[in-house]
Amino acid sequence: MKPKAIILRGPGTNCDIETFSSFRHAGAAPELVHINKLVSGEKNLLDYSILALPGGFSYGDDISAGKIFAVKIRKLAGNIKKFIHEGRPVIGICNGFQVLVKTGFLPENKKHKQVSTLYTNECGHFLAKWVKLKVNKKSPCIFTKNLPDEIELPIAHGEGKFIVEDKKIMDEILNENLCSLTYVENPNGSMHDIAGITNKKGNCFGLMPHPERNLFIWQNPDRKTPIKEIQAAGYQIFKNSVDYAK
Repeated sequence: MKPKAIILRGPGTNCDIETFSSFRHAGAAPELVHINKLVSGEKNLLDYSILALPGGFSYGDDISAGKIFAVKIRKLAGNIKKFIHEGRPVIGICNGFQVLVKTGFLPENKKHKQVSTLYTNECGHFLAKWVKLKVNKKSPCIFTKNLPDEIELPIAHGEGKFIVEDKKIMDEILNENLCSLTYVENPNGSMHDIAGITNKKGNCFGLMPHPERNLFIWQNPDRKTPIKEIQAAGYQIFKNSVDYAK
């Protein structure tokens, strides 16, 4: 049986269809669900095996990126906490990563307080480009297993600068290898070149780059080698979660 993946969306979400398609190609049974359906009780998060918070500009990023969506998510904090505790895969991409940070699910802490932020890019403006990323082979992250040492994914964000002011928390991220992906050339000024982090269990993963936009080799306009395989790095990220959920 295919694991059920819930792709949670709200007003302004614009990468939900690509994320839906990515999970479908990776072997899951995805479903697009508006956040209001979970809040109202019409849908139950615990009926699903995988949770995805896709990219976009939820609620227009009117206050700050992901802030209003995070307020909605907090109404589901109990079920999300149980979802993660049970080991079910959770991925937050770009705006979804910003939501996980603002709800305190990443970086992981017992009180689920916001202990980090994704601030305005150091260049001061929106960035949309392809970037090279180093994969931390020591990370417990289930999403980055079996990836090569270096991958390419596109970014598209205005607030991607990862900041942690508490040295103890940052030390834990680095020492526990919770930093799953780092930029080869830091585009936004993130501390320690961080592009994506996970929890200690490895099943909750947030990243600023978009794996759903590099599902197939031919999606990369800068490829310099002939196409030998169909799937790209993004596909492996989604496939890892589907295989784990099975």
